[in-house]
Amino acid sequence: MHRIVATLVIAALSGCATIQDPVPTDYVGPRAWIQDIWSLDADERDQVFAIAEVDNAAITNAISETRKASQGKGFQASQRNYGRAVPARKVKLQIIGTHFSAAPIGEIARRAAGTFQSVSGVVELDAREGVNYRVVGELSKVKSCVWIEVASTGEPATSKVCST
Repeated sequence: MHRIVATLVIAALSGCATIQDPVPTDYVGPRAWIQDIWSLDADERDQVFAIAEVDNAAITNAISETRKASQGKGFQASQRNYGRAVPARKVKLQIIGTHFSAAPIGEIARRAAGTFQSVSGVVELDAREGVNYRVVGELSKVKSCVWIEVASTGEPATSKVCST
């Protein structure tokens, strides 16, 4: 029950966060690319793996863009893919892996039934110039994890954030 309340509080407060560009306007230098990823789990439920913050600043991501696009459509999710450039240097990223429901009541019901998993945490990525990365993970009742990997090789680029 505490997890549900904490998640609802975080979701409510995140609506108040100032969204920033992950590349500062005065930054001139090399960049890397990180893509958020949508997929279906074994039970064909939407799951998304995304970046919520870069260096402690909230950013636009696949979750926020999908929520906007799905607003007023009931249980119909209008998935939006999203990626962003980041400075090619060490960056601190808050990453999230979560099941997705377009209707808040759907999420509440699935959480109560134990069929909605979510995990988040902070990792450090040594972003290399010109490299494409993607946020990936796995969600299950037993163990949920999220991490970043090199898109071309599938090689992990950060540690895994897991919950059990």
